[in-house]
Amino acid sequence: MDRLAISGIGVVCPGAFGREAWVRAFSAGQAKDDVYRVPDFALEAYLANARSFCRVAGATKFALAAMALAVTDAGFSAGAFGGERAGLIVGITHGAVTYSVQFHRTLLLEGPLAASPLYFSESVPNAPAGNGAIAFRIHGPVHTLIGEEPVGTQAIDFAAGLLRCGLVDRCLVVGTEEWNEVVAHAYAQIDRAARRRPGSGDAPPLGEGAAALVLELESTAARRGATPHAVISGWSLGRRLRERMEDVTAATVREAFRMTSHRLAEADHVLPPTGRFRSAATRGIVLARGEGADPPNWLDLLPVIGNPAGAANLLQVATSAALISAGKVGGPGLALATGIEGTVSVVVLSKVDPVRA
Repeated sequence: MDRLAISGIGVVCPGAFGREAWVRAFSAGQAKDDVYRVPDFALEAYLANARSFCRVAGATKFALAAMALAVTDAGFSAGAFGGERAGLIVGITHGAVTYSVQFHRTLLLEGPLAASPLYFSESVPNAPAGNGAIAFRIHGPVHTLIGEEPVGTQAIDFAAGLLRCGLVDRCLVVGTEEWNEVVAHAYAQIDRAARRRPGSGDAPPLGEGAAALVLELESTAARRGATPHAVISGWSLGRRLRERMEDVTAATVREAFRMTSHRLAEADHVLPPTGRFRSAATRGIVLARGEGADPPNWLDLLPVIGNPAGAANLLQVATSAALISAGKVGGPGLALATGIEGTVSVVVLSKVDPVRA
């Protein structure tokens, strides 16, 4: 089967902007502090028509910059990427909560006439996707998926369907998240209550950022003479109902590898979850690999970027692909995401086959 090629990578996170800068920042390790926030930046530095988007929310701004970086990295100009044969899938968890809070606060304190329509229109869940479609003139399918950390894998799965059905030739897959004090406070309350429940999982600090991937079928990338950074050779989604998180994770990992030509024991690097149930999911990977397998290289994003929820999973995939492309790791790599409700996703990344390329 024609595999999914990652031909472009765009990263916007507290440590770096762009694929090469992110490889350097991630290789450097632990963040200098525990505030996982993206520094203020001018969108004009990344997007040619940025003036049209000067008032967008943080989640949209991060997504637009990541998209621009990914499109350029894939060898397209911003104007040449779109059209009817291009698609866009955006995954989010919380969206533009800051604008929602501002709109609601003004509505309550000053009345409806004082509430800015901008805050409402730019806070709707599909604002990043809508603005991205306008910015890159994408006339094909445009969708927004809302979910937990594994929403990135859901977006990849959706894009794979569009590509393999021939509805699009290329698809931007994006995850984005902005930090908000209201959301952080809500999670803190949840975590305090969860401590009274056995097996409630970890409570990682929230972060923010965005990751964008340009996905094509390997054959499509080859026809235009592009050399992908890596290929997505398998993926799987699962959810804990009554089972242990370790068992659900192990089953999801095994299912993802069934799609590939690799054995699970061959995985040379693993990116553990940045969300809840990190410890249980890590034990699930060990369980799936078996006692005789050599320990993999654990590549943990949490100390560098925190947990940027809706962007976390695609940042994991982007990191594995970028490191494979740079020759920093071999393959296959395994990106594992878990959500607070017990959702699990696994993405397997491999080197590009030079014969196919």
